[in-house]
Amino acid sequence: MTQGALLDLVCGPASPLPETFQRYRLVAHLGSGGQADVYRAVRVAGGVTSAPMTVKVFRVDPLRPIADELRSWDKGDAALMDLNNRGVPGICRRADGFYGPPPHRPGERPAPGDAVPYQVYDYLHGVNLREYVVQRAGANPAGRRLNAVSALKTLAVVLSNLHDPQEPGATPVLHMDVKPSNVMVLATGEVRLIDFTGARYYREDEITQIAYTPESGGPEAFGGVKHVGPAYDVHGFGAVAYFMVTGAYPRVDGRSDQGGPPDASPPPWSVLRRHPLLERIPALRDHLHAPLADRPSDRPQTRELQSWLAYLADLVRRSGLPDVGCDWHEPESGETGRVVGRARPAVSGTETDAAQRIERLERELVAMRTGAAPPTAFHQEVPPPVSAPPVSGAPVSSGGVAVNADGVPQMRGRAKVVPRPAPEPTGVMDFEPQQQPPRYSPPRGERARQLKLGWEYTGTGAVIAFICWGLWALDSAGSLNGPFIAFLVVLVVAVGVFALARLLGRLIIEQRLGRPRRSARGAHAITGLFLAAAGIAYLREVSFAVTAYHWVKDLIG
Repeated sequence: MTQGALLDLVCGPASPLPETFQRYRLVAHLGSGGQADVYRAVRVAGGVTSAPMTVKVFRVDPLRPIADELRSWDKGDAALMDLNNRGVPGICRRADGFYGPPPHRPGERPAPGDAVPYQVYDYLHGVNLREYVVQRAGANPAGRRLNAVSALKTLAVVLSNLHDPQEPGATPVLHMDVKPSNVMVLATGEVRLIDFTGARYYREDEITQIAYTPESGGPEAFGGVKHVGPAYDVHGFGAVAYFMVTGAYPRVDGRSDQGGPPDASPPPWSVLRRHPLLERIPALRDHLHAPLADRPSDRPQTRELQSWLAYLADLVRRSGLPDVGCDWHEPESGETGRVVGRARPAVSGTETDAAQRIERLERELVAMRTGAAPPTAFHQEVPPPVSAPPVSGAPVSSGGVAVNADGVPQMRGRAKVVPRPAPEPTGVMDFEPQQQPPRYSPPRGERARQLKLGWEYTGTGAVIAFICWGLWALDSAGSLNGPFIAFLVVLVVAVGVFALARLLGRLIIEQRLGRPRRSARGAHAITGLFLAAAGIAYLREVSFAVTAYHWVKDLIG
């Protein structure tokens, strides 16, 4: 079905009342995503039509079990509805949801028994951030431009509300697919985070599939459910910021990376891009890479994003990078708040084409109401036969560009997670109980660096043990062979204590709690306490130390 094509279709919830089957009138096809077709529509009640709405219609994927698809849809729908009820700002608003037959012609009663789920949203007038930057929509200095600081502040507030809800008993939510094409730039200068189809409550039993967009997705998606948490959305936030600074996505196929050895096998995830502009500005490059780190524990936490953004804006203003249509000055006091009406000029590039298209659609609506639609201006679009998609199930528009479930272009699809040396171009990884997903493997040398963190605890305990052992050895009569062997035994036992502590940490922190370990400080602390205790045990066998201890004790007493 052609994107933007005019239609004359109706849909509505299943009901004994025949008029409910025509509650929504679909007037244009906006796009298709992994699970749905998206339409522009109006609600009809008593012959009166509403303001424009967005209707998302579930689409059956013949390559996947229908029960799994419906459960996935329901999880995302439940999370978004809950977020709307909490009053989370800066996200798309779900206005309605129901089960009903597929869209059909007006006046026709649909065939029973094939109902599918629907979602209805507010219609957002604007373009997505990817389109805005790629088209250099704000590059015209005469027009109003998108304020990048304000937009990223809004996105940081959204993630803070998702990950750290203030309502008592509220469960955190992960968006799971934060990227430029899922951020809408409205004509008012506001931004909205959209496409919550993959959103999930932050509970292990709720996350059974992981959205992964190679150009902006975090590599922990390949490690399984236990490795995915709020840091996955932080990575998406970093990808959006990177795109607004450079006009490019932060990750590229590992096989095309310019920096690795020619014979090295690429990781299954995409690696960070070596952007030539950023390589000349190391401070900006390193700061932009912080939320994009391969290890989730190395990224800023959600509550730190606002301070991270403030420093980023300062670096960008001083860097002299090419203009991609975004302003990086500090926003005015009211610029980050909700803009009421259209008192301010529209953001350049967000309204011109959209306004013309909306006016044309409204003329078609008038023709439909009067029943005198001209034959050349209005036609029925027939969807093509269902067939296997060309690339990993990724839907494409007639022009060959994939679009997401909210009708905006994207580069995302679906693919089974199977062990292999290179990734599919796009994908959503499914984890089935009978399959073992490939584990997340940190970059080379990362485990060694992690084991070093906290070494000062073990080192302090070892120094205490060595000094006390030396005093005991000097106080002992005879050969030092026995004391030396005893000290070696203590060191071997300390190594065993460290290994046991690491094993317990893996069983409890990673496998039981599902959280990645940030360092080896806990194991080092336990090992240091053991060595210090061994040293004190040696010291209690030194005669002059015991004498001095009793002398001090009597003096104090």
